[in-house]
Amino acid sequence: MVVARETVGWLSAEPQGAGPALRATVLERAGQAVALTLLSERSRRNDQRQAETALLHEFRRPWNVDEDSARRRAHELGIGVLRHGVLSEAAPAAWLPVVVRWEHPGADPLGEHQGGGAVLDALAWALGRERTTALAGRLGAASVAVLVPLAARTPQDAVVERVLTAAEQRLEGAWRVLAGVSDPESGMIGAAARLDEAGMIAEAAVSLLARDGCAEGGPSQDGTVADRAARQDAARSGSARSGSARRRCFRAQDVRLRGLLAMLRGDERVQMFARAELGSVLDVERHEDRELLTQFLACGGNKSLLAQRIHLSRPALYGRLARLERRLGVSLDDPESRTSLHVALLIAEVEGC
Repeated sequence: MVVARETVGWLSAEPQGAGPALRATVLERAGQAVALTLLSERSRRNDQRQAETALLHEFRRPWNVDEDSARRRAHELGIGVLRHGVLSEAAPAAWLPVVVRWEHPGADPLGEHQGGGAVLDALAWALGRERTTALAGRLGAASVAVLVPLAARTPQDAVVERVLTAAEQRLEGAWRVLAGVSDPESGMIGAAARLDEAGMIAEAAVSLLARDGCAEGGPSQDGTVADRAARQDAARSGSARSGSARRRCFRAQDVRLRGLLAMLRGDERVQMFARAELGSVLDVERHEDRELLTQFLACGGNKSLLAQRIHLSRPALYGRLARLERRLGVSLDDPESRTSLHVALLIAEVEGC
């Protein structure tokens, strides 16, 4: 018997000429075997998951854990480089810090929290397909921290992309996943310390995809993710990607300024800067002003291009820009003012204003 593509029980052939009572007994025993197998496997997975999560968080804030002890304890949980399917005693060449985020359109926060177990199971299955292991544990309501042991000359991002693609297929469309990836470290302790950075990258990537509406590919206004990332991905992985064209693996250079602002989200000083720069443009009733400013900055301050883009005559556009300048109290012809306003708009977007 197969449940969720896993064999969870076996049913022997019915003896020829068996009566209804025997058939019912066989089916009952088969159901019991399936239930017991599922419960046993679930219990084993939960114990393994709790142990890995506890170890992962201990490595993130180490008190008296050295590198040799960290690697030994991970090895005891079956985490390390596999050689021909067998866990090797040799130390990995590097550890890759990865934070996986997931989302389900329309899901409430509780639903996202409940999705963590399914995502962890799917990741474990995908890592097995990739013939590798990883130390993984819950990091937040909708994120998982992962430390992936790498052998020498392993194409890092290509591995992560394949694992995420396989995990998403395993989830059968219930959840969409992406990952923020930081630079690899030679030791587990150093890699665990970079998980916060990977988490910020993943968070910024979620914000970028939400802004651009490019979850399934397509052009973005500034080339931050959709067009530039798609071109870079094949070069970075060393091979063409198969399957879905949607990007799932992101680095700091992919999120750039938005990544920095995501790291500063919630800082009152940053919010104060955005309010001081934009003023009443942040008000709901000033939506048209905000949209005009966004389009103007996206055109690099080129008024002719902006007039063509929004299908407005130049005199009418110049009048609207003049009124916008008066509300902002700055000159839109000043490059420094445009830069400040652009950063303020990004802050407002990251903060959800």
